[in-house]
Amino acid sequence: MKLNFRALTGAAFITALLFSTVGCSSDDKDGPVTPPIKVDRDFQVAYASGSGSQSAVYLQGLNDISKGEISFSGKGYQLPSSRTARIFMSSDGKYVYNLNYTVGDLAKYEYKGGQNYVKIGEIDSSKPLGTKTGRFTKISDELGSVHYITSKPLFTQGDKGDYIRNEMTASIGLFDLKTMSIKPGYQSKIDIRLDEKLEKEGYHIWRIDAPVVSNGKLYYGAGFRKYNAKTGKNESSNYTAVLVFNQNDLTKPKVLFTDKVQGDTNGYRTPTLYKNERGEVLVMANNKEGNKGQTKVIKIINDKFDTGSIFDLGLALGGKDVSSNGWFYAANGIGYMPYERLNEQGIQIGVDKDGQPTYSSPWGLARIDLNTNTAVDLNVPKGLWLTQYQTSAVKNGVFYIALAPISGKGNIYMFDIKSTAKDGKVGAAITSGADQYYIGVYF
Repeated sequence: MKLNFRALTGAAFITALLFSTVGCSSDDKDGPVTPPIKVDRDFQVAYASGSGSQSAVYLQGLNDISKGEISFSGKGYQLPSSRTARIFMSSDGKYVYNLNYTVGDLAKYEYKGGQNYVKIGEIDSSKPLGTKTGRFTKISDELGSVHYITSKPLFTQGDKGDYIRNEMTASIGLFDLKTMSIKPGYQSKIDIRLDEKLEKEGYHIWRIDAPVVSNGKLYYGAGFRKYNAKTGKNESSNYTAVLVFNQNDLTKPKVLFTDKVQGDTNGYRTPTLYKNERGEVLVMANNKEGNKGQTKVIKIINDKFDTGSIFDLGLALGGKDVSSNGWFYAANGIGYMPYERLNEQGIQIGVDKDGQPTYSSPWGLARIDLNTNTAVDLNVPKGLWLTQYQTSAVKNGVFYIALAPISGKGNIYMFDIKSTAKDGKVGAAITSGADQYYIGVYF
């Protein structure tokens, strides 16, 4: 059996074996019987071409990524997408899910080995939800979420007069991934409200993503902003927020917020929310302003932010300015967080639509320990750009990640989850081309 890992439940890892037995015919009871055959699971690696909003994404499976070389030159299955494909896999690695953003089609593929994938199902999420720009997350093997939110300022006289608040409307549909059908109770127009004081001050949610389920409730990471009625522009928030629903009733939303942590919790393409072994929700909040930034992890316990224990990545790394789009929870309070080194000189990552160079701060990777609020800055290649990175894998207590500079050579890196050593083991060689990069390792 092929097993995909995404630590949405906080499990450290999952191991499995698939035994296939070929027996004798019914009229040959005493004939030889083929013994069970052990089948190893494959890793699946994702590769993208293009650092802008539109990029092609390719997938291929490999049995061993600890040695040798991985190449996408003339290889890989291309996932159709109008924007960078956001890939999720079933826990046995057999199925791949991808939402075609700006089109709304949620597709299901069956992995047949190597670069062989077959589409076996598709559903148009845009019709029930009323939007083609919803975002998709696989919450479990049975459950997926397509979600979207809009926010617009309201005034006493149409688009003029005194500012009242921002009107927030969410669209959420839960999907049965086994049958590729939308579950009953989907909502295309959910009115989201905050405390009256916060609304008058201009606070609002502008994006939701990265949901997890814990104790029958859905928790969505939220982009939280403050609308300045004088300038007509949005500003950074002094709060952090998470949007909560009862899993079986999407009509009664609740917004959790705290001023002890600032920033957005929705992330980008990397997960930001996890459920740990105790059912607590671990939330990454990121606050970036130019070359200044903070990235923190805070818990939600019993529907309240636990402000007594907050992990601060920059502080744990010695007082650095950092920024991150998400992280990977491994097990027992241990995680791995790609982060942007805001104090270092920028690197070119590609070109814009006019052919002009685009730049980013270089990225690093930290092993974080939420039990001790400490971090280890791991030794990884220089010149990394991990903005689009989506998924890493854990197998037998080892964390796997594909790291290569844009247009450079790199490797699969393997880190023992229990070790605090800066150096991991170097696995298969990988190479990225001009404006090309690896975005995930799945298992």
